[in-house]
Amino acid sequence: MLQANGIADLIQQRQAARQQRDFVKADDIRDQLATVGITVVDQTNGEVHWHRQ
Repeated sequence: MLQANGIADLIQQRQAARQQRDFVKADDIRDQLATVGITVVDQTNGEVHWHRQ
């Protein structure tokens, strides 16, 4: 199971990919998180929240 710091690292990588408009990579990271039970929620204000399923 990923620890909080590992999750935060992946979310930062996902954010960087989104800013670079590399949506395939961003989606791959989101899917990787989902396979270990992490749901990523993008807010309209640009914030990203996550929670365990």
